[in-house]
Amino acid sequence: MVEVDRSPPGGHPEDLSQRVTYTFLVGVYLATNALKDTVTLVEGPDCVHMKTQYVQGNHDWLSTLTSVSGHHRIANTALHPVQMTRSREDALRGTLARIASHPTTGGVLLTSMPMAAITGADYERICRDVQADTGRTVIHVPGRSLSGDWLDGYQETLVSLARQLDLSGSTPVPERVAVIGYLMDRHEGDHRANLREIRRLLTALGLDPVSIWLEGQRFQDLTRVREAGTLLAFPYGRKAARWIARRTGARVIECDLPFGLPATERLVQVLGKELGREQEAQTLIQAELSRIIPSLEFVIPFVFQHRRVGYVGDPVLVRGLRETLDLLGAELSFAVITHPRHHLAGLPEALGPATERLEWPRFKEMIAFLRDRVASRGIHLLVAHSGAVGLVTGHGLASLEFGFPSFHTHCLADRPFLGFGGVLFFIDAMANALRMAEVAQWTERLWGK
Repeated sequence: MVEVDRSPPGGHPEDLSQRVTYTFLVGVYLATNALKDTVTLVEGPDCVHMKTQYVQGNHDWLSTLTSVSGHHRIANTALHPVQMTRSREDALRGTLARIASHPTTGGVLLTSMPMAAITGADYERICRDVQADTGRTVIHVPGRSLSGDWLDGYQETLVSLARQLDLSGSTPVPERVAVIGYLMDRHEGDHRANLREIRRLLTALGLDPVSIWLEGQRFQDLTRVREAGTLLAFPYGRKAARWIARRTGARVIECDLPFGLPATERLVQVLGKELGREQEAQTLIQAELSRIIPSLEFVIPFVFQHRRVGYVGDPVLVRGLRETLDLLGAELSFAVITHPRHHLAGLPEALGPATERLEWPRFKEMIAFLRDRVASRGIHLLVAHSGAVGLVTGHGLASLEFGFPSFHTHCLADRPFLGFGGVLFFIDAMANALRMAEVAQWTERLWGK
């Protein structure tokens, strides 16, 4: 295993630049964005409203977090430090009640900034009181901005829903399945198509996908998860799936994200084995392989073989990327994982010793790392989110913006990257980026900059 020496060079000050990630609250906003009629109230100052810009208008062109009508789905209490020495519960209860009583509100989330959370307000009791008064579900999402990033924020929102929603009144059926932990980070065509592909795979196995957390549904539709006798726990929602199973008696099957051909084939095989549908699984896999594999005959030897790739992003997507590159004859030279280390369980084994890792970096550290590795190792393609794409240019480097956030690459048309349906779309994107970089490199050589 190759790890990066993170010690400061002799005589140089410690790197105090910010971490290459977004805050816990941004993850809560992503979950809010993925529930079409949900409003989130943040106990905190006005500046929390500005964090919506990391989602709406930049990463997600179809977001509805804010509205020109003034009826935004992110609200705040305009908390000021001078207000923290006296009780705020009555005011907070009144604001929650007004939000919950609005006719367009399906459900309400309440979270807090650290400055408010440390005062020890009983948020869950306040939520229960407002829920009893208004008849609308109000969920408390513990604010953990000091210990987590946006990925924690999204996962913690799922856990809070799993703990506090009313899931009574139904008998789970094994053939009814729910996916827990789909990262619905925008409403654009990549995620619309991913969700349709996941449902297609499950239906082809004779299963009934009754719920996907989250998929852009209405708040009240979340409770359909109680019908599922089988929960497919994706990496972004393992803990939430365990909470739901504890409350409904459903069975949990932990699954890899079906990103790439090997991961998708593995998912179908696991479901076939665990749910007694092995024949259906083999039929589905053979049909999909016969469609996909012939399309790779040219691109493997002439586009991908012996190419070196770098990655910057979350610890889930990189696993499928490495397997895809292995399939194509390319190499994942390095992976920069921009999340705290508690998200990295099993990652060293998944990536293997040949892939160098830089974990939870600061900006200056990451920029220096990327510039050095791209130049010294002859990296051909960088697959990265917006925090890194474009930071390194030249050297014939191709770039593909991918993951959250993607501020510059959007999908208004349906274009999946998960499941069998997403395999060729993602390979297309990498191949096109590589070929356009070749065009740019030869143009520069022939005609100059």
